[in-house]
Amino acid sequence: MIDFEVKGGIFDVDDTLLDNKHGAPEQGLHERSRLAAAHTVGKEYGIAALEELTAQQNLDAFLNAPVHTLEAAVWNILMMTGVADSEVINPDNQVFKQIVALKNELHTDILRKFGTEVPGAVSFVKALAQGGLRNKLAIASTAVRQDVDMFLGMTGLDTLFPDARIKTKESITHPKPHPEVFNLAFASLGLDERDRGNVCAFEDDPRGIMAAKAAGLYVCAITTRFDRKSLSELEVAPDLIADSYQEFASHFGLKI
Repeated sequence: MIDFEVKGGIFDVDDTLLDNKHGAPEQGLHERSRLAAAHTVGKEYGIAALEELTAQQNLDAFLNAPVHTLEAAVWNILMMTGVADSEVINPDNQVFKQIVALKNELHTDILRKFGTEVPGAVSFVKALAQGGLRNKLAIASTAVRQDVDMFLGMTGLDTLFPDARIKTKESITHPKPHPEVFNLAFASLGLDERDRGNVCAFEDDPRGIMAAKAAGLYVCAITTRFDRKSLSELEVAPDLIADSYQEFASHFGLKI
């Protein structure tokens, strides 16, 4: 059981609230749209290494990116395939620009068609709201705002996360693992600075966990992508790890 007064909740979206259908490398929603964009642009430019990019290479490009963004993943792809030769992202690179733009375009339809909640996520958020946190819930995501808004609308969670408490890629200069997005989300709750340790941040990714810990929050990690052992052995480990929202509900004394 959580042994302190919880004064707020801040949620990542991808793989925390939104089930990205991970399993095989080609199944993830972001992986599908990113791979399709790389193949299409590779064909347009006659770059065989991009046309032939595998699902595993595509996934590795995201997992090994230093920051939690689409741009970092795409640039990693270009590094892996020899299209780019510098670790510093060049935003003016035409191949890079086209893959990023096409990925975002393709992802809208994929999210609309296949996007669902991580099992129990919606019920858990609603239970937190009913338990006294209705006006103390925020989003801290490095996804694009249109995708976050679409998912929240699809699940009915938009009523619990008003515009002012949704912080996304467009809100920040520094992506996770930098704490900026969590700092902005915390500020949107209108709490005292001394309450940071009483606000629970829900994450799935090591870079997000690091960002939330750096923001001084109590970090709850769900094992949608990484198992308990991996999360517990992180250099910056979460405060609480759960395999499901039912397990989180038990820790928080909630029924879902």
